[in-house]
Amino acid sequence: MWKKEKFQIPSRMKKIINRFRFIFLIGALASSCSSDKKQEENTKTNEEILQEVNEVKAIGKVVPANDYAIIASSTFGLINKIFVQEGDSVQKGQLLFELDPGNSTLDVQQATAQLNSIRAQNKTVLDDIAKVEIYVEELKSKYDTSKDLYAKNAETKEKLETDYSNWQQQEAILRGLRKTLKAQKLNEAEQQIQIDKAQNTIGDFRIRASESGIITDLTAKLGQNIGSAEELGKIITVENPIIEAEVDELFAGDIRVGQKVSIFPIGRQDTIATGTVFYANPILSNKSILYETANEGEDRRVRKIKVRLDQSNNLIINGKVDCSIRIR
Repeated sequence: MWKKEKFQIPSRMKKIINRFRFIFLIGALASSCSSDKKQEENTKTNEEILQEVNEVKAIGKVVPANDYAIIASSTFGLINKIFVQEGDSVQKGQLLFELDPGNSTLDVQQATAQLNSIRAQNKTVLDDIAKVEIYVEELKSKYDTSKDLYAKNAETKEKLETDYSNWQQQEAILRGLRKTLKAQKLNEAEQQIQIDKAQNTIGDFRIRASESGIITDLTAKLGQNIGSAEELGKIITVENPIIEAEVDELFAGDIRVGQKVSIFPIGRQDTIATGTVFYANPILSNKSILYETANEGEDRRVRKIKVRLDQSNNLIINGKVDCSIRIR
């Protein structure tokens, strides 16, 4: 019995040793394959590695499709009324502020009164012309009758000459009235121009929206004395924004108009929008304030691109985003 057990123990040890040898052999083969693979990867050139890149990352910013419009006055003045607040939506031409017009309203009233006076004078001249025209026709008819009678020796020469003289005198008066009316019409037109100028001056004291959009950066205060062309705020269009992004110069040559882009929140992987590259700057430039650290800003140059979104969404203007550009 003892001999049998003594014989079985070496047999078990032999099996265990053989198993360890098998595991060691597999491990050695795996290590050899891994080492060969790493060696193969290490032999790849930078160009070969870049050729395997299918997507390029870029940092972007959400911006309005159109540049913002500045709210400003074309004249000096004191703000009397404010009709909007920051964040309000406005339409092009909508009244935003009113300035104190000073004597501009009185200037319009005075110019209008002068125009009405000129028009009244013109009406009087027109009435006089109508009366003189009738009288001229009567004198001409009288002269024509005297002329016929004189031809028949039934009227004296003195009477004929008197009738002719009376007719010509009224013709001269009629010509004078017509010249007066013409001059008065010119005065009327000039006075209308003065009214238009005075009304335009009043219009300068009304500040209106030059574009439709959202009021932002509003600095206007009630009672504020402002200067000509002083910036009082901005109007931005938040609908259909675009993405302005910067691609590292390492991949600048791979960017093409028409390439598809996926948009992500900074530091996240969930896609919030998709779009297409519609502009790629042909010139490399320095990194902008999109890069917050000094090292990022001084690293390498970038190629600036613009991305048009596939559909409208509620991206926040000036918000930073990550972009993934499909280049292959």
